[in-house]
Amino acid sequence: MLSLRIWIWFVILGFPQQEILNRDDSQNKDLHDSYYRNYLKGLSIPELRAAYDDEAVELRQQRLITEAYLHKARLAKDSFEVARAFDFAARLYDTETNLKYADSIILYSQNCGDYAYPALGYMLRGYYHYEKGAYDQSLEAYYTAYDLARFNQNTEQEIEVSQALGAFKNRWGDYNKAIEIYENHIAYLKSLSDFETEHLEDYLITLHNLQLAYQRAGKYEQAEELIETGLEETLKTSDRLFFYDFLHSKGVNEYYLGHFENAKNHLKEALPAISEDLSVVSVSYYYLGQIAKKSAKSSLAYDYFKKVDSVYTLNQEVYPELKGVYNYLISYNRNRQNREQELYYTRRALVVDSVINSNRLFAADSYLEQVEKPKLLEELDSEKQALQLRYRKQILGYSLLVLVALFTGLFINSRYKRKRNSQLTGSSSRKKIGEEATEPVLTEEIKTDLLHKLKKFEEGKAFLDAELSLFGLAKDLNTNSAYLSRVINEVKGVNFSNYINELRVQQLLKKLEDDPQLQFYKIQALGEEVGFKRAYSFSKAFEKKMGEKPSSYLRQLRSVEI
Repeated sequence: MLSLRIWIWFVILGFPQQEILNRDDSQNKDLHDSYYRNYLKGLSIPELRAAYDDEAVELRQQRLITEAYLHKARLAKDSFEVARAFDFAARLYDTETNLKYADSIILYSQNCGDYAYPALGYMLRGYYHYEKGAYDQSLEAYYTAYDLARFNQNTEQEIEVSQALGAFKNRWGDYNKAIEIYENHIAYLKSLSDFETEHLEDYLITLHNLQLAYQRAGKYEQAEELIETGLEETLKTSDRLFFYDFLHSKGVNEYYLGHFENAKNHLKEALPAISEDLSVVSVSYYYLGQIAKKSAKSSLAYDYFKKVDSVYTLNQEVYPELKGVYNYLISYNRNRQNREQELYYTRRALVVDSVINSNRLFAADSYLEQVEKPKLLEELDSEKQALQLRYRKQILGYSLLVLVALFTGLFINSRYKRKRNSQLTGSSSRKKIGEEATEPVLTEEIKTDLLHKLKKFEEGKAFLDAELSLFGLAKDLNTNSAYLSRVINEVKGVNFSNYINELRVQQLLKKLEDDPQLQFYKIQALGEEVGFKRAYSFSKAFEKKMGEKPSSYLRQLRSVEI
């Protein structure tokens, strides 16, 4: 019985902290960490909170601060501060670990009676489940967060969760509900006294989402009116990229209105400006492919749809139109007897289908219908067998030719080498047909070298370059994007975009401390100071790092200065 009590105590109180400790076991030997831990022991909870928020603190130090904060909160038997410690931790690790800490926030803040908790825990749970592609669980968490925000009369949280729910409805087919959510939000924003000065950005984002909902609902005239309004309203902000967001939408809307030439021109004009947002880039390529297909330019359509597939490889984001993309890619290669590519895109299609069906999304209009999917799987298997049989026959034929040459004395060394090399190369590639491609091996030497180069990259502040990309940086570091992406994910615990965004936000916080005049800059100008092209991207990155919007953070700074 005693062992059971100990286990229960360990699971409820000890497990999350132990995970933090385990993640830093390899660092315990570091003398600096040992001294830093001792230093943190002497700080109070408010002092630890201030240390965590210090813009100069590194990720590794933030983890140690969180560990100390959690320890002190538990000693004080303060469940609210324990929840806050897990809130800190839920932003520092990989998605799976952050999700566990989000659950701990909920566990410890259930009865604390706070304005922001436990809704914040459910919001984080929704966010990380979405990152994993677990859309059902994400949606459930967001609904709970919304109910709690309303119960606590936390208007800011309620709005934020409404936007997330609206995005869900918009993405997965409940367009009328999305329209209702967005129209209510716009009415609320317009009712605020500081609407023009503080909430114009929120308004433009919501207006854009609203026109998208109308568009997806097939109400193209209403969408067109909202797009024109958006194009005019963007002139009131210094963020010109809002203009190109609406221009992209105008291109999509023109496509549905049947104005294909206008649609193509608008989409192509907007594409360079929105290149930072892979989701929108993918949609652009999709509609350009559709226009090419309707113009009977099958090769051009195929090229655009291949680009859609390439973007999906990078961001792994599923959206409804992907079903048409993969249908076309499969059909195109089947008609040209290109079995290898047909099999490749069939595998991709099945992966996308599994994401959709595992979350019961578009159940009535599934990409691969219940009757078609088994047929396709059977076809996939038979194609593999046919290819293997054909290649085995070819290899056997080549082998017999070599034997004949040997026995008849027609062996000529130079010719044989060329033929043999050709056969070996062919045989090797054929063995891999139908198998999944394996990732390149990332050795410790390569990882160490890349980490050293990344350190120099950070010290040189090259992340401030607004044109920076994963592929460009990989080229600068004399490596490939696959290695670079894996090192950042495994060592930094975030993807490339979040890694760069965090560096930029940290740099901005330092600049704000060094130059108080920056507090009075507009959001767009502040973002540009550290390499963000768009005010929206900057605001999202800042909020993810700091837990509040830059406008709110700046207001606090100004009040302190006064």
